[in-house]
Amino acid sequence: MRKIIKIATLMISLSTFSQKGKIFIETNYNTFSHSSLKEFQQEFKEDLIAVPLKTVDDFPANVGFTLGYEIIDSNTAIFLAYNSTGGKLSYSDYSGIVRLEEALNAITFGGIYYLNLSRKKDFRIGFKGFGMYSNLNLNSYSEIGGNIQQENIDFSAIDFGVGAQLNYEHSLSFLILKANIGFDLVLGRKLKFKENSEAHLINNSGQDVNTGWTGLRTGIGIAIPLK
Repeated sequence: MRKIIKIATLMISLSTFSQKGKIFIETNYNTFSHSSLKEFQQEFKEDLIAVPLKTVDDFPANVGFTLGYEIIDSNTAIFLAYNSTGGKLSYSDYSGIVRLEEALNAITFGGIYYLNLSRKKDFRIGFKGFGMYSNLNLNSYSEIGGNIQQENIDFSAIDFGVGAQLNYEHSLSFLILKANIGFDLVLGRKLKFKENSEAHLINNSGQDVNTGWTGLRTGIGIAIPLK
């Protein structure tokens, strides 16, 4: 994980000193599907049919962040992004508490190639490819009749994806306002058990459970020209 961050930081630093460009920062609002994890959570709920578990969170739309550097002359950019979401089942009454929490987060590193759609270069379409390192934490907790049971399990996955986005930029005196909307298609891979990479997460049908980062991604932020 640390190696990914170090490599991304090094690449951005090298690009900054070798090419005319601009650094950009975005806040993203995303509606990824996470269908595989939603089905897994529903199965868990049905398996405990004797307990009327309530769905508190079901991997909802989430806010993420992106940091990147664009090399202007080549119409390319590199970026590093962070996203997180999760699911939660819970029930409590006079007899006790039952709770399952699934925390999912990912760091994404990739590149974008832009095509100009206007002479002013304010409207562009971007095509990107990227890799993602995801972490899933399953935390189950129950307290019934004074008997407490808790289990914490970690999984990880390395996924790859492609995407396309429509970009708009508006220049001000010393910075650029930017916005984008696009769609990411992620090829989900196995969520491997961190303590044993030979084991991975499956559902009741024996099918692999994956992260499901495919979906709509939007962003709004600023860019600062350098040189």
